[in-house]
Amino acid sequence: MKSRTLLSLALLTLLTGCQANEDSLDDHIAKVESQARQDVIDLAPVIDFKISKYVAHQSREPFVLPQEALVLNQPTVKKNCWQPSKRRKSGELERYPLSKLRLKGVMSSNGRVSALVQTPAGSVVKVNAGQYIGVNNGKVTRVTAKYLQINETLPDGLGCWNKRNVKLALK
Repeated sequence: MKSRTLLSLALLTLLTGCQANEDSLDDHIAKVESQARQDVIDLAPVIDFKISKYVAHQSREPFVLPQEALVLNQPTVKKNCWQPSKRRKSGELERYPLSKLRLKGVMSSNGRVSALVQTPAGSVVKVNAGQYIGVNNGKVTRVTAKYLQINETLPDGLGCWNKRNVKLALK
């Protein structure tokens, strides 16, 4: 009995607590529209394009620079410059660019320091000074407790090669 009275009281409270908004929907829409700003921005004028027909035998190909532009902008190729010696890439780490390799640790045995380098595939490879690493004939020149120094050779685009030193540091 008590639960039935309690349920009836809860239902009565719920029904009296709900008071619907009885304003007209049309009045509400008219009020919102009257308050809205009606600024209209003019569109930019339409540009008329002139169509020209391409005839292959009368002019050059559309996606090739004219011969005059090619001659003026072409850098001169150097004849006598340093070239790296030809060698066969055999190391596991020579398949990856240096930006994809991570120095994960350094270890020492009998006074010789070695580095542990992680490949993008997740495997860890032991590296010593004198070994090659990276796609640009990078030779490991120094292994310290904090970094791995690599002497890398890069082409300059004119048939010559330049050397640069790169460090892989522990993070």
